[in-house]
Amino acid sequence: MGKKGKGKGNKLAKMSEEERARYLQMRADAEEETRRRKMQLIALYMKNKLKREDAFCRLNMAKINQEWRSILRQVKIQDLRREIVDVSQFFKEALKRKDQVIQRLIGDINSTEDMYANLQQSHMENIDKIIELHRSRIEFFRHIYEDDKRAVLREWNQDSAVFRSMQTEKQEQLECVFYQVEETTDKAVKDNHERYLDRVEDLKSGMQLKLEQITGQGESKLEGLWDEYQSVLAGYGKHIEGFYSEYVDLKQRDEESAQQISQQSYEIEHLIEQLSNLRLLAEEQQIKQQGLLEHRLSIKQQLTERFRELRTCVDKELEDEHRLFKLLSVESYNVVETLKGIMSKGETLSQLARICAKMETQREKMFMLPQLSREIIEIHEVQTPAEQEAVSDPLKEEVATLPQMETFWRRVNNVAVDVACLKQQKRQLEATNAQLKAQLQEYLINLNISSGSNSHIQGYLSRRPKSMSVDRVTQLRLQPKQVKSAMATAGGRRPMPENYVPSCEARISSSIRSRSLMRSKPQLAKIEIRAHFA
Repeated sequence: MGKKGKGKGNKLAKMSEEERARYLQMRADAEEETRRRKMQLIALYMKNKLKREDAFCRLNMAKINQEWRSILRQVKIQDLRREIVDVSQFFKEALKRKDQVIQRLIGDINSTEDMYANLQQSHMENIDKIIELHRSRIEFFRHIYEDDKRAVLREWNQDSAVFRSMQTEKQEQLECVFYQVEETTDKAVKDNHERYLDRVEDLKSGMQLKLEQITGQGESKLEGLWDEYQSVLAGYGKHIEGFYSEYVDLKQRDEESAQQISQQSYEIEHLIEQLSNLRLLAEEQQIKQQGLLEHRLSIKQQLTERFRELRTCVDKELEDEHRLFKLLSVESYNVVETLKGIMSKGETLSQLARICAKMETQREKMFMLPQLSREIIEIHEVQTPAEQEAVSDPLKEEVATLPQMETFWRRVNNVAVDVACLKQQKRQLEATNAQLKAQLQEYLINLNISSGSNSHIQGYLSRRPKSMSVDRVTQLRLQPKQVKSAMATAGGRRPMPENYVPSCEARISSSIRSRSLMRSKPQLAKIEIRAHFA
């Protein structure tokens, strides 16, 4: 061992720094790989063990639940049988009591029927007696009524005869009185009529005398007034004789003035008619002017509205133009920024192309030579150097740059093809890796199942170098179900179910809560391992 360690030390001493670092890195990678495999084997072992424990636990729990349910069924059957016996006895006793009650009620009914018959007979006898009594009373009252009726009829006949005799006497007296009253009234009427006629004659004679006196007085007054009128008329005639000539002159003037007045009135009427016509014309002109004014005002209003609309349209167009100008400025700024970004990308691409061109081989450079099209060759052949210097056509400049772009796109396509090839190789390697992993896992599982123990793992671990041995397990994190199964296995017996019900409570409880079976896949234990290198 010493020589071997010395040889290793001499070997490391003979190595350079880079070789020593590479060697140590290789050893560390190998140890890491062995540690990873160790972890996988431990995890696989724990997983298989937990699966077996879980299966045994489910099986035992199912058996326990089945037995416990059968016990509960038997207990329930016995309880039901006892309950059926008790219920049958109770029903028999209740039936006996009901029969006794029925017999007692039948006897009571018979006795009450006899009592009812006796009471009914006595009641009928009493009713017959009452009916006879009422009949006798009715007969007695009927005889009394007949006697009273006869007496009343006799009294009525007597009274009626007396009243008839009194009526005849009174009627005779009234006739005598009526005759006497008629005679007295006729005499009074005749006397009153005679007095009325005498008074009328006296009044007529008095009125005639008064009328004659009044007419005499009126005639005397009328004669005096007529004489006075004649004297006044004669004096008036004498007085107006001097004014008659003036009267005639004034009369002529009056006639002339009347004629002038009539003529002037005619002229006035004519002028009034003309004035009315002029007023009508003025009103018509005013109406026309008013209509024209309203029409012009409406035109003015329409023009003002149109002017406002035009102003609003102009303002709106100005706002739209201003907004479009802002948008144009923003978009132009964005376009400029985008073009700058494109230019920066182009510069980056050109730099990358130059860098890639430096790394290209001679064969790739020969393969990437541009192939000029016929049009470009014809342009280059037709155009002379003097014309090339004199004429600067943008189209020709762009055509001249086409070969460079063609080279660029060839490079891009080659890179894309290389990337696709690498991706395909990666997929193939991943598929191969997955197949190898599956085969390795299947091999390890078959090996573990065929051996039935972990002695080969222990031997493999014992043969490993000391630098890769495990010192201690710092922490073992298991799920609760795994911890329970581990504790049960370590103790040598399985734990009691959570919902265990003792036999003393079997009569009270009619159901039991069965623990849910663990059907989910058990999770692997999380193990932290601390290792040291030799």
